[in-house]
Amino acid sequence: MTSPDAAPARPALESGATFSPTQRGLLVASAVLAWAGVVLRIVHDWFIHPAPGIIEHGLFGPYRAGVVGSLQLLADNLSYFTYWSNIAIALVVTSLAWHPGARSALRRSARNTATLMIVLTGVLYVTLIAPTDVVIGPVNVLINTLVHYVTPSLALVVWLVVGPRGWYTWRESLRVYVVPVAYLAYTLARGAITHTYPYDFFDVARYGYASVLITMVVILVGAYAVSALFVVLDRVLSRHRPAPR
Repeated sequence: MTSPDAAPARPALESGATFSPTQRGLLVASAVLAWAGVVLRIVHDWFIHPAPGIIEHGLFGPYRAGVVGSLQLLADNLSYFTYWSNIAIALVVTSLAWHPGARSALRRSARNTATLMIVLTGVLYVTLIAPTDVVIGPVNVLINTLVHYVTPSLALVVWLVVGPRGWYTWRESLRVYVVPVAYLAYTLARGAITHTYPYDFFDVARYGYASVLITMVVILVGAYAVSALFVVLDRVLSRHRPAPR
């Protein structure tokens, strides 16, 4: 009996392969918009000094005034899963656009992981956070739109249209957990020191470790359902649209 990832071999992007102009354009657009959201966040936090104050219990903040507060704000914002996923997809699509023919196990896993992370960012934000999220200021609205709506949507379209195909297998569907699990561990470790958390449902100070860990497990199970869907879609698309050679 062969494993699910064995023959028949599916088309994949080989060394020396190139994308069509449309595919390359989609990759470049995805990279530019993903980097735009991240860079705008960094520039905004660096130059806009937060006013000191108390915010909702257990979440990020409060901040000191001036440059120190800006650094605190930047460190907090870059501790959101949103920015981990936006940076991941920005790096991956930039690499694909720049070196389309390069192949390696690491590159394949990075492509799959970044795709899953950015799609989860969009889904979790729309379903769990957006209904109560209050975004103030035109720059913050722009950044929020880029990192939570535009980049996740475009990244999914790019994966469906460009691929590369044949990279998302059942084996790879487990490897994509490495970075998300590392993020959850980082969130708990950082929270144990700062007593602040990026999301209310991760607030150990309010809900306790047992409840938060259950929430994390539920999210990981849901993530695997999405990952399994990617495997199925990749197989279907591989039959009808081979990767460019």
